[in-house]
Amino acid sequence: MASVPWWTTLLTALSGSLVGGLFTFAGVAWSQRATRERELTMDRMRHSRERADQLRETQRQLYVDMAEHVEDRQAWYDNLQAGTGQPANLAKLTLHRNQLTARVKLYTSPVVQQLWVTFVAANETIVANIDLGNFHQDQYGDWVLEDRTCVPRAQATADLMIAAIRVALTDEGSGARGLDDEEARLIAEVEALPAHPYGEPKPELIADIRAEAFARLRASVAEA
Repeated sequence: MASVPWWTTLLTALSGSLVGGLFTFAGVAWSQRATRERELTMDRMRHSRERADQLRETQRQLYVDMAEHVEDRQAWYDNLQAGTGQPANLAKLTLHRNQLTARVKLYTSPVVQQLWVTFVAANETIVANIDLGNFHQDQYGDWVLEDRTCVPRAQATADLMIAAIRVALTDEGSGARGLDDEEARLIAEVEALPAHPYGEPKPELIADIRAEAFARLRASVAEA
């Protein structure tokens, strides 16, 4: 029986080592690639969470600024209702209303946007009456607007605005809701609001304004 040449044995050993080395290298490369992909996935997830947290914080600050603005207007309404101050005396707010309106359009839901537009319009109605001089002093020296409906309506829109802000903060991160659910939550929050010291708006007025706002929203959804 012929003996196997020594070089054949050497070649076989070298081939085995080469194949084993290739498999080892491929395994290491695959492992490194999988590790990089996991790291990239984790980085993307971390970045997404950071962006979501930043957005929530931006929205929270906006809601606080909106609530402070509404509270300032409510104090003004109370003074107008009580006749204890001149209608022309407006508070000097830190943020201009238009600044808030721009942020509302960017960062809030359609419900909040619609109610904010309604609130702003009600305030403009009061200011327009003041600019036109539609007010007088009564026999007691109190300032009285000729149109007795605009202040209660503005107060009702302010109540709805505060309720909508509370809903937005309470439902943060709970996912999208239908308009019917949004309206039900808004009604519950309105009913929980404290009474006003002067001229509390009638519930029917608040209900009418809320119905108008949601009717416009439902119409816009139907047209989309």
